[in-house]
Amino acid sequence: MVDNFKKEIKLPDIIPIFPLKGVVMFPDTYLPLNIFEPRYLKMIDQAISNKNRLIGMIQPKNSNESDDKFSFYRVGCAGKIIKFEETDDNRYLITLKGLSRFSLISEKTNDNNFREANINWEDFSNDFNINEKSSNFSTLKTTLKKYFKSKKIKANMEAIDTFNDYNFVDQITMICPLANNEKQLLLETTSISKREKLLQTILDSYISEEHISDISKH
Repeated sequence: MVDNFKKEIKLPDIIPIFPLKGVVMFPDTYLPLNIFEPRYLKMIDQAISNKNRLIGMIQPKNSNESDDKFSFYRVGCAGKIIKFEETDDNRYLITLKGLSRFSLISEKTNDNNFREANINWEDFSNDFNINEKSSNFSTLKTTLKKYFKSKKIKANMEAIDTFNDYNFVDQITMICPLANNEKQLLLETTSISKREKLLQTILDSYISEEHISDISKH
């Protein structure tokens, strides 16, 4: 399946990667970015000069996790630049649309001082044919409201209500202030149904922690 898509939209085996801690992207979601470092301005220049306009989002590991040859987690997500604006102070404001997750094979710093990665699309070939939907949409939404209340987060639930049920889990993962490793675990979980169960468990754990904290104060 993925080979056909690679031919159709010319998926490359090597893409520039933008490491950003605490940020994950999923297929068919949108990620706005403010680019200001010179090396990453060059990265965007290179990306938009190519027909595919792809860059890979990936999380760097914490210093205590960098015990192997990779300074990044092994899974990221490629996004296509669908919006580009240059500001008066020479920043780039871009929006990525998530295309597919990928597995990191190797990476290196190029002559422009940003990293490029050799990647594998095969592990996430189903990202090109998303037809699975959230099975417990209403339950998760109820849990989400409790989570926001427990964390004292003011959220626009009307906007959240407009999220599609097939990527509701992914969009919530992107906007919630979860721990970096929790976001990464959700990113690496292949199916939507498994991500939904995992997110439910993570949110429940935060709600329980706040409840225990409230009890201890009395």
